[in-house]
Amino acid sequence: MDIVDKRVAALKKASKKLTNVLDLDPLIAELSGSRVVLLGEASHGTHEYYTWRAAISKRLIQEQGFNCIAVEGDWPDFYRVNRYVKHYNKSHNSSVDVLKQFNRWPTWMWANWEIEALVNWLHDHNENLPANNRVGIYG
Repeated sequence: MDIVDKRVAALKKASKKLTNVLDLDPLIAELSGSRVVLLGEASHGTHEYYTWRAAISKRLIQEQGFNCIAVEGDWPDFYRVNRYVKHYNKSHNSSVDVLKQFNRWPTWMWANWEIEALVNWLHDHNENLPANNRVGIYG
């Protein structure tokens, strides 16, 4: 067995296929007690990365008490999103409305349906929480 075959075998042994959010249980348990979790991706704009990153974020918020999502996005655009998810007065009427306001690079990276679903979830999650307990999202 050459070095490449050994590496492939080691990766197969250490990896776990993700098919549903319950497959994240070992990861969420490992992150228990963490104050900061950094989630990256191997490529921008790949649906699967956005979807799994959102699933991990939701579980960290619900189960571990995380209260902030910081992204590699422009501050003014994401501040409007933050105002929407926190139910601030004079905010936008819908997630689509607020995401249409993205006018800086990289629009396509954030104004997509995966982010819209996360923004809707945050908006719903925050709806009945006191203002000082609402989860924010910032660029």
